[in-house]
Amino acid sequence: MPESIVRPPGPRGRRYLKSPLMGGLGPLVNLPRLAGRYGDVVFWRFLHLSSYLFTQPDAIESVLVTKYRCFNKGIGVRANSELFGNGLLTSEGDFWLRQRRLSQPAFHRTRIAAYADIMADEANKMMARWSDGQELNIHREMMATTLAIATRTLFGVDLGMKMAVVAAAMDAFIRQNAGLSVWRLFFKLPTPSRKRFLRGVQELDEIVYGIIRERRANRMGEDLLSDFLRAQDEDGSSMTDTQLRDEVMTMLLAGHETTALALSWAWYLLAKHPDEQAKLHAELDLVLAGRTPSAAAVPQLPVVNKVVREAMRLYPPAWVMSRQAVEDVEVGGYTVPAGSNVIVSQWVTHRDARFFPEPESFRPDRWLPESEQRLPKFAYFPFGGGPRSCIGNNFALLEATVLLAAVAQRYNVSLVPGARVTPLPSITLRPANGVWVKLRKRQSSERYGIENSFHPSC
Repeated sequence: MPESIVRPPGPRGRRYLKSPLMGGLGPLVNLPRLAGRYGDVVFWRFLHLSSYLFTQPDAIESVLVTKYRCFNKGIGVRANSELFGNGLLTSEGDFWLRQRRLSQPAFHRTRIAAYADIMADEANKMMARWSDGQELNIHREMMATTLAIATRTLFGVDLGMKMAVVAAAMDAFIRQNAGLSVWRLFFKLPTPSRKRFLRGVQELDEIVYGIIRERRANRMGEDLLSDFLRAQDEDGSSMTDTQLRDEVMTMLLAGHETTALALSWAWYLLAKHPDEQAKLHAELDLVLAGRTPSAAAVPQLPVVNKVVREAMRLYPPAWVMSRQAVEDVEVGGYTVPAGSNVIVSQWVTHRDARFFPEPESFRPDRWLPESEQRLPKFAYFPFGGGPRSCIGNNFALLEATVLLAAVAQRYNVSLVPGARVTPLPSITLRPANGVWVKLRKRQSSERYGIENSFHPSC
């Protein structure tokens, strides 16, 4: 680092040979401690890499929005290119911009709303397997159901027996991104888990390329893949089979895991706070009265929305984001040299008491409109922000609302005695041992005790 560049405060010396993202008590402890000790900008060096942590909303906005062209996605995302290829998550520059432009129409609000029926149908299929008094890992249930929704909305068909192949490949990918496995990912070590992952990618490729060939031959349906196939750039060009494959792989993972995690954490929090769960039940009984949740009903479910938002504040599925400076750039009052690693963390900023009083508390009412309006813009950013914000954020919010409403209409959940729920920071924030809950079926008299005339079309 040139002598003329002033470094922000941060840990120094040999004692800090481990990265805060990898060593010590883990990043969920290390990063907040660093921010608490050194302030809104923290600097450290790990091996040859200089890293900057920014926790203040204005600096986060600079990184993600106003100066986003000064950064690329960094080595962490590029390491996953074996699954994602050159899709929206991993691509850069003009190619990324073209792919984003081609993909955007598929995620228009009106197109997304049409998928609510599929979401509700899969929720009903899931609950058909459940029974009163049953104990189950609701995280596993959410993962399976959101994956089924992702495949149906992507391909327009139920994959049937092939779903087991897709699920196994997605699980292998997630596992190789967990904990110390990240090092194996970077160094491409031929471990058994890596071999399973590569085998899964190959099997996924066979399925996805087969569906693409079939869709090109028989033309279009009303699904995301068909939207991608129909999309044309300004010069009349469209996506190649390889580009389609890369976007499908990205949507398969991003389209199911992040929503499943948001729901898993929401159930964990509701199970710990029966008073908030009771408020949720009361709203659903009044508004839906047993009807299937629909896209039209979503605006009439503010309590459901607040629960989802508060769960994603406390346990954001995307808990950290990294960028790499491609040129010298000023952020937060400091010059960040080209090649430096820049980190912004939803986990840290979402739990900052300056923006969220009693930040460790589950308080859905903090999302009342008057409270939300007082928040700095990037005090809350579960889907990132700026041009590279998550393209599927509206899809994820609709899916989370429909699934949460569908299940809470029928069931009350409580934690299984002795269940330990521990967040595991990998590529996403997962419950390490799942979320084990006990189901209690709600009685009809308990569910629909309030007369009302609401209809989702109102």
